[in-house]
Amino acid sequence: MMLPEGIRFVPVLFFLFIAGLQFSTAEETSIDTDPLWRRALGGEINTFAAQGPGGDVYIVADDRALHSLNPLSGESNWIYRPGGRLRSMLMVAPDGTIYAQNDRQELFAVTPGGTGRWKLRMGAEAASLPAAAPDGRVVIPLTGGRIVCVSRYGVILWSIDESAEASAAPVISSQGFVWLPLSDGRIVVLDIRGEKLAQASMRAAVSILAMDSSGRIWAGGFDGRLAVFREECLLENPTDNSISLEPEFEVRPASSRVSAILTDERGYAQVFLADGDAVNYDNQGNELNRERIALSGGAPSATAGGVVFVPASDGGIRIVYPDLPPGELRGKSVLAEPLLSDEGILIAGGGDWILYAWRAAVPGAGWRQFRGSSRRSGTFPSEPVPMDRQEARRNPGFFFREKMAVSDDISVRMELMEELESYPDSRSMRQELPWVDLLLEDLVSVGTIRSVSLQDQSLLSHPTVRARAYLLLAEGEDFRSRNLILECLKYEGDSAALAAGFRALGLVGSDWDGASMRLIARRYREFAPAGEQLTLETGRALADLVRYNGDISDPAGNALMLSLLGSNLSASGREELIAIIRNVAGL
Repeated sequence: MMLPEGIRFVPVLFFLFIAGLQFSTAEETSIDTDPLWRRALGGEINTFAAQGPGGDVYIVADDRALHSLNPLSGESNWIYRPGGRLRSMLMVAPDGTIYAQNDRQELFAVTPGGTGRWKLRMGAEAASLPAAAPDGRVVIPLTGGRIVCVSRYGVILWSIDESAEASAAPVISSQGFVWLPLSDGRIVVLDIRGEKLAQASMRAAVSILAMDSSGRIWAGGFDGRLAVFREECLLENPTDNSISLEPEFEVRPASSRVSAILTDERGYAQVFLADGDAVNYDNQGNELNRERIALSGGAPSATAGGVVFVPASDGGIRIVYPDLPPGELRGKSVLAEPLLSDEGILIAGGGDWILYAWRAAVPGAGWRQFRGSSRRSGTFPSEPVPMDRQEARRNPGFFFREKMAVSDDISVRMELMEELESYPDSRSMRQELPWVDLLLEDLVSVGTIRSVSLQDQSLLSHPTVRARAYLLLAEGEDFRSRNLILECLKYEGDSAALAAGFRALGLVGSDWDGASMRLIARRYREFAPAGEQLTLETGRALADLVRYNGDISDPAGNALMLSLLGSNLSASGREELIAIIRNVAGL
């Protein structure tokens, strides 16, 4: 899609390092105001762009279409028309799924490859921008006070009704806590199941929420007040829904609305006010300085060197340098809110149907721009918060099932698997057994990433259990289960279990970095000559990943396809494989 060989962008941190070297000299002087590229779309562009974890940039235009582009060249990857007129509610979740809403009150999930995953009728308009949790689920505030949480598979996990609508977009912490600002001045905190944990009361409704590097929540009000909250008390009392949160500190820099808040890796904040002031605070709430930086209807973005790009009231984008006179960027019409991509490209759409890009500098670490991208979708990406096994063992139901999961008696482990598979779906299983992922971790780890002593070699003879557990892991809501599956498959020694693990990776998708594709290709090659079951399941996994990514995300995938085509299969098996490969090739 983005590179000729189909290679996607490598992890963001590598790009930040390389791009930082590339643009550091340019930022010391000034930004080139001549566009790097222009791309004509099929309608007016009056909303912000978004960037996914794989590097592609997405934008909604008034042509009823979602567009995917290469940020370095502006070349189009694909165009997707879900139906209806699309709203300015574009967001990319940490798993790479793109979300868009239309004027029919429908929410669409689109893969990074440009295919629709699902659509869901919400029954009301969105009251604010949604937020995506680190595990891939999405929280959407609706008009009328309803809050809906949707899984990455399009299943409504929970909904609650509040007496007031959301006044701004929610923020979700690495622990999965949802911070929801309401128009009556309350900030309600919900857990991952939608249960109310605590609330804080502001003197006026919150106009903006942001998060800093230590997980603190910065709340700016319509009355100009600024309050900062910590969530440690929620971790200490996770079931006490009577907690009344008090701010760590509170200041009031002005009497006008707080329009935007940017934070950096130190926990410092730059607060933009509707009256045109921008105030800088340290992590203790001490005012450092203030300057005049007027915002107009959009959020700013800041580079690692402190250059700020601000949507201006005259339709341009103002460039505020730390030590140079300000500059500006202009198109041939009013420019919408810009996106500063991970590669240091500033991208903004115009009313003239043109998407503009300028070579700028890489964004700073922290909450340096708010909307749209997977790293600014209301959360920071994070590894799964491990469930406390000692805490889980206090539950008798977990304690005896844990013994079953590591038993050297195959009948005992199979009995546990049959119980887990008896639930109608993954959601009901996890509701009934909230610690079930610890059991699944045991079932796939013993004999792979957990060493087995010589006297426990019988545990290695349970590949059927591991195979079924891989698939149950893949059915969970948290796409980060891919990391555990990848690690186990590196050491999986049974072809049937390996085949199931490959299929599990395909079901999870989210292979924007090509890690699943590379591991499948390597392990399949190590098992050559592979049996028919492994070959067919490998083909299905490849098809699933291509369907999600839009192409083969790593060169290893091309070699894998050739290996599959050269495999020794029965006539019926070869016919089945050809049908799978045609699906991969889009024939």
